[in-house]
Amino acid sequence: MTAGVLSGKAVVVTGAGRGLGAAYAELAAAEGAAVVVNDVDADQAEAVAARIRAAGGRAETAVGTVATWDGAAEIVGRCVEAFGAIDGLVNNAGIFRLADPAEQDPDDFRTTIEVNLLGTAYCGLHAIRAMLPRGSGSIVNVTSGTHAGAAAMGAYGASKGGVASLTYCWAADLAGTGVRVNAVSPNAHTRMAETFEEYLGTARQSQNLNKPPEQNAPAVVYLLSDASAALHGQMVRVDGEELSMMAHPTIQGTGARNPQWTVSAVAAAFEAGAVGPLSPVGLHRS
Repeated sequence: MTAGVLSGKAVVVTGAGRGLGAAYAELAAAEGAAVVVNDVDADQAEAVAARIRAAGGRAETAVGTVATWDGAAEIVGRCVEAFGAIDGLVNNAGIFRLADPAEQDPDDFRTTIEVNLLGTAYCGLHAIRAMLPRGSGSIVNVTSGTHAGAAAMGAYGASKGGVASLTYCWAADLAGTGVRVNAVSPNAHTRMAETFEEYLGTARQSQNLNKPPEQNAPAVVYLLSDASAALHGQMVRVDGEELSMMAHPTIQGTGARNPQWTVSAVAAAFEAGAVGPLSPVGLHRS
């Protein structure tokens, strides 16, 4: 595994013990990267690393949570220690919780934010600090179309919306440094899809059926590679056979003007159609 688009690079993939993370790690290794496989489950992480080694690649494990500052430092530091540098980071680790707002458990909400958003932030910040002195590196954050709005996904959607905003902000911060940050919004039939089906019952069966995790990995490896050098601050969506882009948030229309807004003036502007257009709820095509 010495040839490939990631030849000579060292990459960390968080939450790589199974599913999407494992697919990212194994393809990155197949494309020549030395990979640190992170997961909270030591056996799962070692199993993925063992498959990479058996195929002729280089892999080490970093067992632990991304949700603490020190834990994230150890994960990134493991890559530098084992391979001499960190060239790429895939912020894949995450948890999934579903709940109606009236029944939302606050501990579940907090934990979702801590793992999905803070974990992404902490690992990314440590990686950025290691990449900047070398003037190169690629961070791929994993977000989700649910941040545009989806029932029963307040905690998960909020965490992934935070990841999207983090991607846009870091892209502005890092412009011109040689360190890039992009995001991917994957779709696959994983344990998350099974949880979704179980929660909603017959209303949403076969969630992401026939969309294997491996179908998403090429886009992630592309974003890690020098082939995507022109992409910065972008969000790539993979949905089965379709590859597309998610638009950045934007201001709709030209807006209305008034030197002194009152409640009635705001109401009149909306009634006249001067403000808008209004956006539909949930993920949609423009």
